[in-house]
Amino acid sequence: MRKAFFIITFLIGELTGFQNHPTDSVINRIIDTPLRYPIRFAYVADSRNSFDPNDPSADSIFSLIKETINEISPLFVVHGGDFVQWGYTWEYDHFLNVIDSFETNLLTVRGNHELYADEGPYLYDSLFGETDYYFDYGGYRFIFLADCQQDSLIDPYYGTHRIDYFISDEQIEWLDSLLTQSDSLGYWAFVFAHVPPYLPGHDTTYCLGYYYYFPRPNYSLSHTQEFTDLLRDHNVIAGIFGHQHFYDRWTYQGVLYLISGGGGSPLIYPLQPPPYGAYVHHFLLFELDSTYDITVKLYEAGSFLPDPQYTFTYSTGVEEETRSSGPEISGTPTLILKQGQPIPLTSVHGTEPAYLYDVSGKMIGETKMGSADLETDGLAPGIYFLLYHLTGKTKVLRIIILPG
Repeated sequence: MRKAFFIITFLIGELTGFQNHPTDSVINRIIDTPLRYPIRFAYVADSRNSFDPNDPSADSIFSLIKETINEISPLFVVHGGDFVQWGYTWEYDHFLNVIDSFETNLLTVRGNHELYADEGPYLYDSLFGETDYYFDYGGYRFIFLADCQQDSLIDPYYGTHRIDYFISDEQIEWLDSLLTQSDSLGYWAFVFAHVPPYLPGHDTTYCLGYYYYFPRPNYSLSHTQEFTDLLRDHNVIAGIFGHQHFYDRWTYQGVLYLISGGGGSPLIYPLQPPPYGAYVHHFLLFELDSTYDITVKLYEAGSFLPDPQYTFTYSTGVEEETRSSGPEISGTPTLILKQGQPIPLTSVHGTEPAYLYDVSGKMIGETKMGSADLETDGLAPGIYFLLYHLTGKTKVLRIIILPG
């Protein structure tokens, strides 16, 4: 009877508006859209209501976010998961009505809260289809995967299913093959999952690899290191996640990691102060250009303008004409080094300060021109920028560090 009720309401939903299900039909609409740059997509996650009735209504906050996204009208929206509390039929039916009132294409990532109820996995699969999928558009590859699964064991306190947090061996192989193919095509990739990975020295709790999560020991059984190594070893612009109810921007092993869990659920304190972290309900807008430069903007819920302190641009340095024949560096002067090679500064005249930044805009080194070479031993392969002054002018040098 439970399944029959869902099917009836599912069919009613199909007749009432802009259908953002199943996922295959949404992807077909996206790839059939004539290509225009910049490609714009929005990301929002964690819009489920709180278990505390005194907290603000997540539905109301998410409605404000939806209003702004409809006004901006990006090519598509990604909901990064946790759009229900438990995963019951009526919750999925409610979310179906919400997403079909979006005036743009919407794709989903399955979160842990979609899985607590018995019927949660069945309802997600029936509504959206595969949890792991990808598509290509405009020279970019967008990859989505589920990194939390329903366990057969029941939590004795809540009476709901326990959740396992991991990426399987099969998913690792699948992701590796997709990224290898993407590299060969000259594409750059975005990887989406609900739970962010363990990042040593930065994000180490309530993440993939957290010691408290199942299966245990979670860091090894979740294949967290294999996952982050894959993103490091391929042309991945960013890994984008929810689960943690704040905004966070961090670069690890040359890859940009973004957490955006501000869709309406109760906030928690971020890992960093602004502009790298934020305690605010929000969504992100991504603008991708034809030369693989991306701009990211943060919109607070209820605002039709981005908060400028969080806007940043990531540059891969890849020229548009070289997509199919391999990356070629152009535009900003570029120095290519192998890992461990110092940045040569002793031959430069002058003693002005020089600052080294990663692709997220975070300063990671400082020296003076002409004083000493800047060592790169501790830097992961990736793209960096050296900002310095010469003859009264500000100069920028792009530095690409290749594996040693």
